[in-house]
Order: sequence, then structure tokens, then C-alpha cells
Amino acid sequence: MNFQPNISNVSKIEFRPYMIECAFDYYSMSVMSNHQRMGLQTVMCALSIEIILKSFLVSVAGNHGQLNETYQFDKKLLVADGTLPKKSDVHDLTVLYEALPKDLQTYLFETFEFKILHENRKLFTQSRYIYEPSANTINNDDIIKLTARLVCKIVYLYKHQGCVDPFILEFEIDKIYFSHVQPYAFIEAL
Repeated sequence: MNFQPNISNVSKIEFRPYMIECAFDYYSMSVMSNHQRMGLQTVMCALSIEIILKSFLVSVAGNHGQLNETYQFDKKLLVADGTLPKKSDVHDLTVLYEALPKDLQTYLFETFEFKILHENRKLFTQSRYIYEPSANTINNDDIIKLTARLVCKIVYLYKHQGCVDPFILEFEIDKIYFSHVQPYAFIEAL
């Protein structure tokens, strides 16, 4: 069994592998910590998704082509070129989704996944301080599984479009997908 999403309708993208690695790091910290707190896990996953979505909206700022490449999210430029609406909340996951090209929207999010994204669109900004009255008090693992699916979809796309970053090349998509998203045990082939 292999994770093989359909990438035939996705245009060539610019790679931002360090951002994807960073998003995966936040995700991993949230799900692999010995101190499991669903509220914190969902906030960390919302941050991971924000980073993934912004990876399509940034430009290289430094260390071009190196493992520690840096990126710049320029809201003014994105508003000026019509990618983002004026006065948009750049932490709102739905706003970031809508700024993506349609082929990426379709590839990354099925209808049920977009519903999860939309329901959690402001999770990071509204619940990062879990002690505040406005923070979510009821959480589920939908956004956590969505984060794992998105990371797997992005890494799959990067691999098939020719990214040679070590994180991307060594990422075990099937292991993550089938142990973190689907209820199947991952068994490595001998």
C-alpha cells in the first residue's frame, strides 16, 4: 500500500523545503511529545498548516539554494498584486488557502479537508493562549490528521517535481501517512 495522490493537474511549483521541514517539525513536536495536550497540539498543527500555505506565497530572502534558505512573506506585495485582499488576516487559514492557485487548492484539500481547515481557520490566533476565555475548550484530532496529510501531499509533490533537498528525499511518506492519518499499522518491507 502506497500513498499516491493525483498530481497530474498540479502546475510546476517553486520549492520551499526548509519551510516544509519547519512545518513538519512543529507537527512532530505536537504529536510526539510525552506531554500530550490536545489544545496545544491543535494550535501547533494550525501553525504548521499556516507555514505550509505560506510556503507558496513567499520569496527567497537569503541563502538561496542552501539547506538553510530563508524566506520572506511580504503582505504588502501580495496585496498590491491582488493575491491577498486588503486588510486580510495573514494567520487566517482560509484567507491563505484562497490566495493559492486553484490547482493547488484542489490538490491539497478535498471538500471534507477544506471544511476542517475552514472550521479551524483562526485556531492559531484564537487559541494559542489556552488560558484565555476565547480559546477553544473542545478539540478533536481532525486538524492534526489534516496536518499530517498536507505534509505528506507536499512532500509527495516535491519529490515528483524533482526537489533534491535531503529532508524531502529522506522523508518516509508512507510511514507518516499510514501511521498518523490512516488507521493501518505501518510495516516496513524487508
